[in-house]
Amino acid sequence: MRTRKIYVPPTYGINVNQMHFLILGIVGVLCLFAMFMPRLASGNVATTVTGEPSALLLCLIGLVIGCYGTIVGIGGGPLIVPILFFFYGWDNEFLVATSLLVVFLNSLSGSIGYAVQKRIDYWGGIKFSLAALPGALLSGFLHNAFVIPMFDVIFGIFLLLLALWLILSINKLDSIQNRKSVKREDFRHVVFRDSFGIPYDFYSNDMLGICMNLALGFFVGFLGIGGGVFQVPIMLFLLMYPAHLATATSHFITATTCLFALIPHFFLGNIMFSSAIPIGVGVVIGAQIGAKLAVRIQSKYLIYLFVLVLVVFALELFI
Repeated sequence: MRTRKIYVPPTYGINVNQMHFLILGIVGVLCLFAMFMPRLASGNVATTVTGEPSALLLCLIGLVIGCYGTIVGIGGGPLIVPILFFFYGWDNEFLVATSLLVVFLNSLSGSIGYAVQKRIDYWGGIKFSLAALPGALLSGFLHNAFVIPMFDVIFGIFLLLLALWLILSINKLDSIQNRKSVKREDFRHVVFRDSFGIPYDFYSNDMLGICMNLALGFFVGFLGIGGGVFQVPIMLFLLMYPAHLATATSHFITATTCLFALIPHFFLGNIMFSSAIPIGVGVVIGAQIGAKLAVRIQSKYLIYLFVLVLVVFALELFI
């Protein structure tokens, strides 16, 4: 009997890994600069930037964000919102709407790349997206209807605690990912094989995922960040998804949820297309690159990269 060979994606040596993290570190520094610079200045964005950025610069920024966001399974909203604020200083509704469009384009492009790799759990993704639909639509209309006191501080503390929890749990990731999922009659049995021949066999608590996304949909539209910041740890540690499958499926959910959240903003005229289009071109290209790079990065490194996003976004809320 002939045995079928299973293709295992190549892993990098330590030197190449260090080079990748050096590049990503430089990207992180640039993102930190874009986030904190307007806060450290006089407070008037018009005095920090002379003239609008060129379409080429916006495209390059989108390229980096699209690549990074796809690798860690988020749409890039935590990076896009402060960068738009730095360049333009728009009101919140315009920042959120334009960011959502870019995040949607990023997630859509990344989802296509992951679909080619057959790493998306479509049935779970569709369920969770539909659960997020009401909140995503509602957030667009209620964005300016109320203000939560100390919201930035509370949300920033939550993100830092989430980052700390992920770091403390990262050593448990391998055991979580490798152990056989407990069979439950009320859980959905997920079994399939990706385009590399790698098998996936686990049980997903879809009801828990649906309940989580009922609330998550609102925050996606309200903050303009796409939702992957929450979706990835939920899928990893609560729904027991394998890491690469979690980032791919999270991207698919982010794309569909952002599409819902964009509907009210489109009719309200909040989307700044002139700035969103060049960034969108960049993220579409970058997302394809990120989907290819993600295959070659070990699961724990995906979590480290994801934690970096959480910390950067949390610090930006405090400053």
